[in-house]
Amino acid sequence: MADHKLKKTAARFLLKCLLPLAIFLGWEIAVTYGDIPPLLLPKLAKVGADFVKYSTNGELFHHIFISLRRCAIGFFIGSTLGIVFGILLGWFKRLEDFFDFTLNFSRAIPKTALAPLLIVWFGFGDFPKVMLIGLAAFFYTVIPTLEGVQNVDSLLVKSARSMGAGDRQIVFGVILPAAMPSIYAGIRIAATSSFVILLFVEIISGNSGLGFLLEDARESLNTSTMFMTLIVVGILGFSLDWLVRYTEKKVMPWQRGKTLSR
Repeated sequence: MADHKLKKTAARFLLKCLLPLAIFLGWEIAVTYGDIPPLLLPKLAKVGADFVKYSTNGELFHHIFISLRRCAIGFFIGSTLGIVFGILLGWFKRLEDFFDFTLNFSRAIPKTALAPLLIVWFGFGDFPKVMLIGLAAFFYTVIPTLEGVQNVDSLLVKSARSMGAGDRQIVFGVILPAAMPSIYAGIRIAATSSFVILLFVEIISGNSGLGFLLEDARESLNTSTMFMTLIVVGILGFSLDWLVRYTEKKVMPWQRGKTLSR
C-alpha cells in the first residue's frame, strides 16, 4: 500500500514537471538554433551564471530578504484586518450596510494606482510599500471572508443556538470553521498578489528589493539578469502559494477528499 502511494506521488510529481521542462527545453532550442538576439532571449547558461554571480556576492539574497520582509509585514497586517473585518460585516448586517458603498468603491480602485499618491505622501521608504501591500491584502481577504460568513448554513447557527451556544461560541465554533474555505481562498490570492504589487512599487520607487534589481537590469539592458530575477520571483511566489496550501490542509483536515478528481 505504501509502495503504491509512493509510486503515485512520484508519477504526479513527474507530470507536474513535464511542462516546465518542456518550456526550458524549447527555450534552449530556440536560442541555440534560432535566429534570436541574446538581448531578446539570453541562453539559459547565462541566466544560470548570473544566478551564481548574484548569489555568491550576496546581492540576490539581500534583495530577496528586503522584498520578503516588506511583503510579510504588509500581508500579515492587511489579511488579518481583512479577515476580522469580513467576519464582523458578515455577522452584523447593519455594519455591512454602513460600509457597503465605501468598501466597494475603494475595492474598485486598482491598488497599483495608489502607489504614486502614497509615494507623494510618505516618500520612498518602506512605509508606502508596506501600506500598499496591506491595502491589497485587506481587500483580497475581506470580500471572500464576508461571503463565506454569509453563506454559512443558517441551520447550523440555529442548531447551535438551540443547544445554548452564545454569539461568541457560534462565531468561533460554527461560523469561522464553515467559512474557512472561503477565507483561505482569499488568503491564497492575497499572498501571491501582494508580492506582485510589491514588485511593481519597487520598480517605480525602490532602491532595494527584487523589483529594484529587475529595473536596474532593464536600465542596463541586461536581459539575463532580468530573466534570473523573474525566475526567482516565480519560485518565491510558488513557495508562498505552497505554504498557504500546506497550512490550509493542517487547519482544515476535514476538507481533504471532498472534491472529485479523475
